[in-house]
Amino acid sequence: MNEKILAISILVLVYVLILSKRVHRTTAVLLGAILVVGLRLLDERGIIEAIQWEALGLIFGMFVIVAALTKSGFFRWVGLHALKWSHFQPFRILVTFSALSAILAAFMDSITVMVFMASLTLEVCGILKLHPGPFLIAEITSANIGGLATMVGDPPNIILGTSLGFSFADFVANTGVIAVIAFFVNLGVLGFMLKRRGEVRMQVDAKTLEKEHAELEPSSAILDIRLMRISLMIFAFTVTLLILHHLLDILIAFVAVLGATLVLMLGGKDMPELVEKIDWHTLLFLAGLFVVVGALDKSGALADVAAGMAWIGGNNLALLLTVILWVSIPLSMFLDNVPFAAAMVPVLRGLAADGVAPLAPMTWTVAVAADIGGNATPIGASANVVGLAIAEKHGIHIGWREYMRLALPAMLLSILAANIVLVIIHH
Repeated sequence: MNEKILAISILVLVYVLILSKRVHRTTAVLLGAILVVGLRLLDERGIIEAIQWEALGLIFGMFVIVAALTKSGFFRWVGLHALKWSHFQPFRILVTFSALSAILAAFMDSITVMVFMASLTLEVCGILKLHPGPFLIAEITSANIGGLATMVGDPPNIILGTSLGFSFADFVANTGVIAVIAFFVNLGVLGFMLKRRGEVRMQVDAKTLEKEHAELEPSSAILDIRLMRISLMIFAFTVTLLILHHLLDILIAFVAVLGATLVLMLGGKDMPELVEKIDWHTLLFLAGLFVVVGALDKSGALADVAAGMAWIGGNNLALLLTVILWVSIPLSMFLDNVPFAAAMVPVLRGLAADGVAPLAPMTWTVAVAADIGGNATPIGASANVVGLAIAEKHGIHIGWREYMRLALPAMLLSILAANIVLVIIHH
């Protein structure tokens, strides 16, 4: 059978298994990788070359550092400070928690951000007797947009950056600007819709609530002040090196693993336990995914996709970027954005090699589509699934209709704003 048909069939099988939810996404991708090897679509050398080791190293290192911050109580401490600043006023909480989600997700895994933000939001909304749905939707969409701002903010950015040779500073200078604009558009749309529906207008007696709920005092969240200080210093050191890695000529993965090693050495005797608790499923998922996508690339299937985009875009860069953006949105809405980004890497590389368009603007466009496009549906990104799952565990069901009624208009206007910025900058 034709290698191209086999590679496409394996990818379709993996997606069907993931969407069916009958098996974990990691299991589905590992099955795809096994089929690639078993059918000899890639040899040993091809497998090693297909796996983006630098991306895996960067994600592993950041996982360990974030796990140490979580263990110290840092995230709840920051969240309670944001709550105190908002004086328990619903609209202020909406704005403050959304901004905090975006800022933290720019440097940390959005799943971790949503785990603690969703829990805190449910607790606060329970006290205020408010439905947490609008607040969770605002935080989820803000976290995904915040992840666009830097190379370490979201797995698609890590894959694009490490595979295509862009630095942390490159992302901040390009996608960072778009992320800021998209955040304000997203929050503006959500705030307008919620205010019109009267869901965030109530006034609250903040002083009484603060007296009645001592557990909401920020200092009560700190579990290990020494670990918090050490982790924050190492995190700041790691981010600084990530910003300067091009100038210092050091690998991004080395920087992240160095930060993780320092945390494990200096954080205390029980630090090795952190390695057991990090998200190994994600690392295995990415490794298997790289193998599946590597087989697609070798078969020539992705070269056909690149040729199709080149034909549609012609010699008009603005049109090509717009086509890439809006064709990608439906994929990001219903499929995991990580496979999408991984599959687009060889497509973008092929378009650039053929002289169709410069690599950089196409990369920023794919990052925008992957990170913001998933906001529209409950399954569009991992942060969406995790945030809504935590609410479900607390007896709060947020259905597709309720979610999309707020998130879809905000996503479309955010993408439109991003499209305009891309065209203006790269016309």
